[in-house]
Amino acid sequence: MFFYNDTEHEKIKCSVQTGSKLFAFLVLSCVLFMTPVTIYASSDTSITSPTHDSYTGSSGASTANPSTTYNEGGHEGDPAPEGERYSEATTTNPFLMPGNTWVTPEAVHDQECMVVLPIVNMFKYNITDVIVTPRLGAKTDDFPFEITNTGYTEKVDVLVGEDAEPDYNKRIHNCVWLFKTRENVKSGYYKLDFDITYTDPTCAVDTTVISVYVHATGLPENGTVDGDGDKKLSTPRLIVTGFTTDPKDVFSGEQFTLHLSIENTSDETTVKNIQLDLTATVEGSQTQASYAAFLPTSGSNSFYVDSISPGGEVDLTMDFEAKAGLEQKPYVMTIDMKYEDERANAYDGKGSVSIPVKQVSKFDMSTPACEPSLIDVGEQTNLIFSIYNTGKTTLYNVQVTVDDKTVQPALAYVGNLSPGSTGNVDVMLAGAEYSQNENSKIPIVISYEDETGGVTKETRYVDLTVQQSVAEDFDPFEEESEEVETPSLKPWQIALVAVGAILVIVGIIAGIQAIRTQKKRREEEELAATIYDIPTSQPLMKDTYDTSDNNKDSN
Repeated sequence: MFFYNDTEHEKIKCSVQTGSKLFAFLVLSCVLFMTPVTIYASSDTSITSPTHDSYTGSSGASTANPSTTYNEGGHEGDPAPEGERYSEATTTNPFLMPGNTWVTPEAVHDQECMVVLPIVNMFKYNITDVIVTPRLGAKTDDFPFEITNTGYTEKVDVLVGEDAEPDYNKRIHNCVWLFKTRENVKSGYYKLDFDITYTDPTCAVDTTVISVYVHATGLPENGTVDGDGDKKLSTPRLIVTGFTTDPKDVFSGEQFTLHLSIENTSDETTVKNIQLDLTATVEGSQTQASYAAFLPTSGSNSFYVDSISPGGEVDLTMDFEAKAGLEQKPYVMTIDMKYEDERANAYDGKGSVSIPVKQVSKFDMSTPACEPSLIDVGEQTNLIFSIYNTGKTTLYNVQVTVDDKTVQPALAYVGNLSPGSTGNVDVMLAGAEYSQNENSKIPIVISYEDETGGVTKETRYVDLTVQQSVAEDFDPFEEESEEVETPSLKPWQIALVAVGAILVIVGIIAGIQAIRTQKKRREEEELAATIYDIPTSQPLMKDTYDTSDNNKDSN
C-alpha cells in the first residue's frame, strides 16, 4: 500500500508490521462512511450550506483572527459539551469547513499514525489553489509526532462549490498525512491546527484555520497532558464583520465617512483595553514621494474601545479624505488590533477592508462642423470634430450617434480613450427631410462607459440646414391648375357676366353680317356696271367722272 507526502508527493511504503493496523483503520473508515451517524459526538448530523449570500472577500472585509463557532459539516453554535469536545473539528471560516467524516485519530507511542483531514468547500463557486499546512511543534507537549520531513504541505488545485456539485458528500476532499508518534509522547488529547490558504471566486487570497484533536497513548511513566484545553478554545478573537462608506461612492479628492463593525467572537471572554490602528495603502516609490491613500480628517487614525462583551459588536466611525489624484482602483485599509482578556493576557489581530476609489470621468471636444452646412434633401455633408479625454480615467467604447428627422441615422465608433488622449470623428450625413427653420441645429450624442460598465451620455449640437431642392419646388401641373382656377361668383354676378357675353356675341354676329351685306352689295353694283355700263354708286360715278375729265384733257 502507498501514501503520498503532501509536498513532495513521494510514495511511502508501509512496513509489514503496521499492515494490520492500517487494515484496521481502513475497516473503521468503511464503517464510518456506511454509518456516519454513530460516529458523531453531536446528535445533529444534518448538513446545510451556509445561509450567507456572500462571503468575506466579496464584501471587502477580511480578518486573520480565527473563530471557534463553526464545527464539522458547517454547523454553527456553541462548542460541544464537556467530554465530547475532542471529537470535534472546528474552523474559522464558514465557507471552508471540515467534513462530517472526521474521525479523531489514535496515536500510539513509537508507531505510525494516519491523519485524514476532510475539507469541503461551502461556497457556491469553486475555489482554487488550496494549500493545507499543519502547524508543527518541536515540544512533545505541543506536537505528539516526530518531524521527519522538511515540509508537510498539501496542495489542492480545485475544490468544487455547490453550483458545480450540489451533493455535499461528493465535495469532500481528504488530505492525508502519515506521522510517526513520538516515543516519549504523553497520554491525552493534542490539538492540531491546519493553516489553509485559497483563492476565492473574486481572485482574492484568503486564509482559514481548521483545528482538530488527536488522542495519544503513551507509556505510563511519560505521564499525561493537561487535557481539557479550555484556555485555547476560549481564546477571544476580534474580527471585522463589515464596513460601509458615506457616501457610497468614494471619489478622489473628496471626503467620506468610514463605518466599521468589530465583533468579539468569544462566547465566554470579555476583551478590554482595545486599540485599533487604521493604515491605508501607501502609494509611491523610491523615486517618488510616498503618501497614504486616505488621510484622517481628525489627524489620528486610531480608535480606543474600553471593552466588548462576549459575542458583542461595536460600530466605529471615522472621517477620511481620499487623496487627490488617486488612480481609479480599490485601496486596502489595514486594521491592527491589540487587546487583552479579563486576565490581562495580551492578544494581537489584524483585519482589512478594501475601499474602491473612483475618478470623475471628463471629456471636452472641438467645435463640431458640417461641410457644407446647407444641403438639399438627398445630398451629403461631412461632420468633423475631435474628442479629448480630460479626466484621469479611461473612457471605454466611445461612440457618436446622430438621430434627427432631417438626416439619416449615423454612427461613428471612436473606441477607448485613455487619459489625455484624443479621438477624431469623421462621418457623412445625408439629408432626409428639409428643416422647418433656417439656420437650424441637429443634436449629436457622445456616449462612453466607465470601468464598471456604466454608460454616460452627453448631447451637443451642430449647425446644419436641409433645404428643399428647386426640382422639388417646381410643379407644372400645380401652376396650370392655378391659371384656370377662377374665384367663386355670386348669382347676380354670374347673370351679368352671361348677359354681357350674349351682347358681345350678338354684336360680333351683327358686325359680321353687316360686312357680308356690304360686300354683297358692292359685288352686285360692280356686276351691273359691267353689264349696263352705268354707274352703280357714287363712288362708281366719281370714277366715271374722273375718267371723262381725263378724256377731255387728252382731247
